Amino acid sequence: MATKDPIAEDIISRNDSLKSKRAAWDTLWQSLADYVMPRKSQITTKKTEAVEGYTDELYDTTVGRANMTLAAGQLNYLTPSNDNWFSFDAPEAIKARGGDIAEKWYGECTEIARRELAKSNFYLEIHEMYLDRGGFGTAHLHCEEGKRNVLNFSNAELGTYCIDENDEGVVDTVFREFTLTARQAVQKFGLENVGKKIRKCYEDEQSKKMDQEFTFIHAIYPREEDKRIPGRKDGANKPVASIYVCVEDRYVVRNSGYDEMPSQVSRYLKWGRTCYGYCPAIDALPTVKQVNFIEKMMDALAEIAAFPRVLIPENLEGEVNLASAGITVFDPNAPQSAMPKEWGTQGRYDIGKERVEVKQKAIEEAFHVDLFKMFAMQDKQMTAYEAMQRVAEKLVQFSPTFARMQTEVFNGLLQRIFNMLFRAGKFPEPPPEAYLVTMQGVSVIPPEVVYTSRVALAIKALENRSFIEFMQIIGPVVQLRPDVLDNFDLDVAARLLAKNLSLPVKIMRDEQDRDADRQARAEQAQAQTAIASAQGAAKAAKDASAADPAKLGDLVAGISNQMGR
Repeated sequence: MATKDPIAEDIISRNDSLKSKRAAWDTLWQSLADYVMPRKSQITTKKTEAVEGYTDELYDTTVGRANMTLAAGQLNYLTPSNDNWFSFDAPEAIKARGGDIAEKWYGECTEIARRELAKSNFYLEIHEMYLDRGGFGTAHLHCEEGKRNVLNFSNAELGTYCIDENDEGVVDTVFREFTLTARQAVQKFGLENVGKKIRKCYEDEQSKKMDQEFTFIHAIYPREEDKRIPGRKDGANKPVASIYVCVEDRYVVRNSGYDEMPSQVSRYLKWGRTCYGYCPAIDALPTVKQVNFIEKMMDALAEIAAFPRVLIPENLEGEVNLASAGITVFDPNAPQSAMPKEWGTQGRYDIGKERVEVKQKAIEEAFHVDLFKMFAMQDKQMTAYEAMQRVAEKLVQFSPTFARMQTEVFNGLLQRIFNMLFRAGKFPEPPPEAYLVTMQGVSVIPPEVVYTSRVALAIKALENRSFIEFMQIIGPVVQLRPDVLDNFDLDVAARLLAKNLSLPVKIMRDEQDRDADRQARAEQAQAQTAIASAQGAAKAAKDASAADPAKLGDLVAGISNQMGR
């Protein structure tokens, strides 16, 4: 009897448990996908791709377009591929001890990271993630080392993975299911690492079973300290476990790990105590179903109006010609009721249209369509102040999910990207100030991540607006009492405003250089004052000697005293 692989058995068992907890969500996601993203509507209902049937019961596409607008808005104004939406900044501990060289090094790392992201498939995959966030409330983005680029990203389809949280509500566990043929499994894991069933299918050329599919589980979770060998840094001893299991063979085909969490799971908003998310599509689902039903009925009404029902007298059965320009003969002396006539075609299409428009607007509001349309109009039809005022109103509703995106996705993702590029040798040699020495060894101090996207800056602009409004109010007071400004650190205010406006780091002067210039100007002004005083005293001495030689000695003594000071 074959010995069971305990790791494989544990992972399969836990995956089954997580899937049972996810079952109710699968049903909801299927309903959402039918209306929001039919191309992803294979969660509980299996469909054949490129075959008709995905949109047979879909009569209104407002929710799909609204979700596309939300996803495109997040891509363009949170993570734009053609603009700077983040930067690596030196931690405050380095800045406090004057680490200007280190700060410039982190800035160089930022530029390199942006180029590497542009070379990778990041912007393609995060767009899919945005679609899942708005459409399902839960989305996944995985970052691995690529074959062609250092960075490679993938977005797992909803319904193929399960998640779990730690005691602090952070998603730290992802179990993903996928299928590979025997041939693909050997290519990915190697013939020596696969189980007996896969090996048999691959080696049995007569049976041609190389294309037989097998199910795999990729388990990613924190590795317990007692499962790691101290001092070992190989894959099986890394802090985050990465284990691939073949379900049919119940066999571990790869046991490795990561230095940091590679999978970022985003919840649009958290739904109660569950680990899955709430989203605009869930909020709008009742309205979406109503609009879909009304549109279906209105299509039927329009069809009836275009091709009306007709009451035909019994004696004219088979004699009525409904074709264009058709002729029907009837007896004009017969009662009026004996004539063919329309019936049941008086539905109120206008009322249905009004109800649809109201509900479509409610759907768009749920997906923040107005906010991103406003961003697009800012530079065209509104002044900067008016745009700031209007955007601020909409940001109040959008900022909670933006904050969750930063916390759950961007913070961990950008830290991992920084570490991966550093380990790959993409960054220049860091200065000594950027190193951290601990009992475990020497490492680079992780950067502070600063967000400079359009949305991030709009939120920061609220701080700028408060300062500007305050200065406008206090301006008249400053004219009367300039020393009132001594209550504020205007240097800090100026640098904060520049940072919030995402001015390039290169144009910002180091504080040490700034203070040195100020000191030099003060010394120069003092020297010029002393020279002017000496020249004035010399002139006075000359004038005094010409008028009264007896006063010359007193003036010379005064000049000497001034020069001494």
